[in-house]
Amino acid sequence: MKKTMMIALLLMVAVTFGLYAGGAAETAAKPTTTLELWHIQVNETAKRPIENAVRRFEAANPGVKVNISVIEANPYKTKLKTVTGNDFPDVFHSWGGSWLESFVDAGMVADITEASKAWKDQVSESAFALNVYDGKVYGSPYMNSSTIMYYNKDLFKKYNLTPPKTYSELVQVAETFKKNGIIPFALANQAKWPGAQHFVLLSMRLGGPDIFKRAIDGEVKFTDEVFVKAGEMLQDMVKKGYFPEGVNGIDYNTGGSRVMFYAEQAAMIVQTSNMLSIVKTENPAFYQNKLGVMLYPSIEGGKGKATDLLAGENAFSVSAYAENKDIAAKLVGFLSTDLQLMEEYAKGGAIGASKFAPVPADDPLLRDAMAQIANATFIQNFIDQTLAPELANMHKDTVQALFGGTMTAVQAAQTMQKTADGLK
Repeated sequence: MKKTMMIALLLMVAVTFGLYAGGAAETAAKPTTTLELWHIQVNETAKRPIENAVRRFEAANPGVKVNISVIEANPYKTKLKTVTGNDFPDVFHSWGGSWLESFVDAGMVADITEASKAWKDQVSESAFALNVYDGKVYGSPYMNSSTIMYYNKDLFKKYNLTPPKTYSELVQVAETFKKNGIIPFALANQAKWPGAQHFVLLSMRLGGPDIFKRAIDGEVKFTDEVFVKAGEMLQDMVKKGYFPEGVNGIDYNTGGSRVMFYAEQAAMIVQTSNMLSIVKTENPAFYQNKLGVMLYPSIEGGKGKATDLLAGENAFSVSAYAENKDIAAKLVGFLSTDLQLMEEYAKGGAIGASKFAPVPADDPLLRDAMAQIANATFIQNFIDQTLAPELANMHKDTVQALFGGTMTAVQAAQTMQKTADGLK
């Protein structure tokens, strides 16, 4: 009897201990800190490296769990404006400039000045500066980006052409392609910003690299002859057939412009350096054998240089609503500096933000793109991230109207200035 009772007692202890131990193990397995991270890198060569880096961060920080949400750029911009409080991600993708500043002004972004001292010297100064307002840091870059003029090397060779260095040479190249039934520039302008790059670069080549800064500062107006001339030149290119018909109805997000570029229906395309990683994934043979990069040509008599770049960043910021801002900031710093992440980006055709990002010897395209940034005489942040949100939207609307012929260059300039005056 005693023996039976003893066995029963031991069994009870064992079961109780087992339940406790199991509960303890379960408790230990649960993360003590969960972070929500949102970004826009839908392309696998940019998305997968972030996932890998986050897993490394979790491994190095036991008890931290990071949930990742990936959203296309335009829906992302809309969604981020509609969420507040607990629904706002702890760490979120940003582009710096005025875009981020609007969230800072609304009190939605955490100040990470102190935390960033641990890593800011390891990243590009020009990119990092896009996240600083009134001396305080509100974000950190993880990927750099610039606007590049891409071309099909085979088509240029076929018609005995060389990459144009001046606008008059560009016109000659474009006319040659037109005569041979090839569209000079592929473009999908439904999203508005792809076409805006042409207008911005024309303005910079005509008026000097800081023409937009001068307009923002009130030194010149958006009705200045530089902006009018850039609009007229753009519409002249449209009338001459340098872009596809119905360009404003072609969707960039579904690859509309790249499809005609791959099919050799078009010879050139102006797009950000992110296109390198996209082409490397979508059409590796084209990337390896036919894709070339060059600078947007200078304009004879203009004040700008071909080496004046339109560029920017992809960054991460910490939400003011984050419960654990220290861990969130630590993740931002990790994603800005992790060399394994930078190496994965390089292999995928992307440009990491770290000063120590590897330069791939076996990828001349990416090496040339990185050299463009390194040798830039001026870097103008992407205009839709530089201008105040209302003015940025009007900028994209008016340029799309220039492409569509629903506004003259003078009307577009007047509309921009009227919007700017309304913001004062």
